[in-house]
Order: sequence, then structure tokens, then C-alpha cells
Amino acid sequence: MRNWLWKLAVFVAISAANAQNQQPLTLQQCIEIALKTHPLMRLSYRQLDAAIARSEQAKAQWLPELTFSGLQRRQGPTVSFTIPNPITGRPTSIEIVKRDMRTLTVEFRQSLLSFGRKSASIQGATYQVNAVSATVRAVQSQLILMVTEAYANVLAAQAMEEVARQAVERVKVVLKTAKARYDAGVAPKFDVLRAEAELAAAEEQLLTARNGVALAKAALNQLLGRPTDSPIELSPLPEPFEVDPETLRSEPFIKQALANRPEMKSLEWQIRSAEEFLKLAKVDKNPLVLLTGSYVRQTKTGFAEDYQWGVNLVVQFPIFDSGRRESVVKEREATLEQALAQREQQERQIALEVEQAVRNFQVALQRLKTARA
Repeated sequence: MRNWLWKLAVFVAISAANAQNQQPLTLQQCIEIALKTHPLMRLSYRQLDAAIARSEQAKAQWLPELTFSGLQRRQGPTVSFTIPNPITGRPTSIEIVKRDMRTLTVEFRQSLLSFGRKSASIQGATYQVNAVSATVRAVQSQLILMVTEAYANVLAAQAMEEVARQAVERVKVVLKTAKARYDAGVAPKFDVLRAEAELAAAEEQLLTARNGVALAKAALNQLLGRPTDSPIELSPLPEPFEVDPETLRSEPFIKQALANRPEMKSLEWQIRSAEEFLKLAKVDKNPLVLLTGSYVRQTKTGFAEDYQWGVNLVVQFPIFDSGRRESVVKEREATLEQALAQREQQERQIALEVEQAVRNFQVALQRLKTARA
């Protein structure tokens, strides 16, 4: 009895799980799944992590640095000399170079004056983080569009399959009627042959429509990180909003897209970052003032104590670098020009995409209006 009850409970649980898995997915659910599982999102997030790490590096290079080093050295020959000791009357040996030498060093380094290097490097790296953040949002938007299109393609393919199925059923009725009329002697054989040919063509279209459904579902499953042959059921989309196609104009949509598209924001941040890195390349010709210091513990010798320390004020003046700094400036100028050209190209691409979207929407509304008439 207990064994039977246990099997019944397992059956009910499996049935409930299958029923839950077979529930139709909504568009919002598909978008959420894709944003969590698609490798494009993982890639963009890792790129953002790398940009943040580079920003931290840019800040850290201007903060204090403290290093420790140790040295154990055996050398030879040893050097020593003897001097008389007036107290004991015996000579005393003093080693100048010992066989074993130990050194422990603590060093300190801090930039005092960078003459523009610090602010330019930190700002450039920060703008890069902002640019990659906008790129992440652009990837999210692109993925949402891809899922929405794949979702709509599945529904459209299913609708085409239903139309093809109804066509097959209609032609079957026509064929049945033609055969009945032929058997009754009131219709020629040609009517039967024509109906059979129409049925074969309709069945071929139904097969093509079913294949289109399978391909559309495979594409959507791929975006959702599922096996391409996984069964999937979708909820219908809401009816499109009513609008007169003739009243749609692309100009306001283009302005809105240029102001809000994350691709444009990313390029704006890239341009600002390129300007800061160009500034950094130019100020690298300026002097650099550093504060350094060290404390050393070492093996005592005849001429050296067992410790020493020092504090240094270092001023570096770049004099000659064989054209390295000048070439870096030219590279950064070219990078800035590339970013400006990319922004112009992106503006043109967005304007074209919006124009195409508006026109496609107008045509779709007109077709829907015609189909409903």
C-alpha cells in the first residue's frame, strides 16, 4: 500500500513539473531568460569588469607605493685588517668585506607633482568605464530586439502553418466533392485531377510551413540558451496600437534615437576618453616630481653600520626620447579622429534604421487594415 502511494506521489509530482514546463512563455519571460543566459551578456559584463580594473590601475599609479626586498649574499675573498688594542694589548681584526652579507630594504615612493598626468589618466580611464557601461546597455537592447523578433517569427510561422493547414482541409473538401460529382457522372475527370494537384501543392505548402515553425523555434531556443529542438509554447502578443500610418514621421523618432541610443552614449564617452588620453600624451613632456625614501638593515662591517636611511626629492626632465612621445601624440590624435568618424557613421546608421523601421511599420499597419477590411 505504501509503495503504491509513493508511486502515485511521484507521478503527480512529475505531472505537475511537466505541466509547469509546458506553460506558454511570454515575451517578457523570454527576454529575462536571454539576458541571464546569453553569452553576449557575459562577454559585455567581463569587458566592463576589465574597464573598471583599468580605472583602478590608473588611480593606483599615483598613490603611495611601499616595497620590501631582502638579499642574502655570499662573496669572496674577504677583506680585513688588524689594529692594536691599547686596552687588551692584543690586535683586533676588523672585516671590511665579509663572506656573508644580508640586506633588508623598505622603499617608499610618492608622486608629488605630475603636471596634468594624474587627472588626464584617471579621467580617461573613468570615461572608458562609462563607455563600456553604455555598450553593455546597447548589447542588452540588441538582445531584447533579437528575442522580440524571434518570438514574433515563431508566432508568424505558426499562423502561416494554420493557414496552410486550413488550405489543405479546404482542398480535401473540394477533392471529395469533385470525386462525388465525377462518380455521379456530372463532372469530368479533369476536376478530380485538378483537385488532387491542388491538394498536393497545399500539402507541400503545409510541410514548408511546419519546417518554418521548427526553424523559428530553434532560433528562439538558441537565444534562450536551450537545445534547439526543445519544445516551446508562446503566449500571443497584444494587438498593435491603433495609429494612422499617414501621420507617422521619422524625424522625431530619429531625434529621440540619437539622444537615447546607448551606442551614441558609448561613442560620446569614447570621444571624451580619447581627448583625455591625447592630453596625457601631450603633458608627458612636462617634468615629474617624486618623493622617495628607503630604510635598510644590513650586515655591519668595519666601514658601515647595520642600518641606513634616506629621503630623496626627485625631479625628472624628459630631454630626448628618439621621438617616442611625439609618436604617441600622433597615435592618440588618430584615435580621437577615429572616434569622431565612428560617431558620424553611427548617426547615419541610426537615422537609416529608424527610417526603415517607420516605413516597415507603416506598411504593416496598412496590410493589417486591409486584412481586417
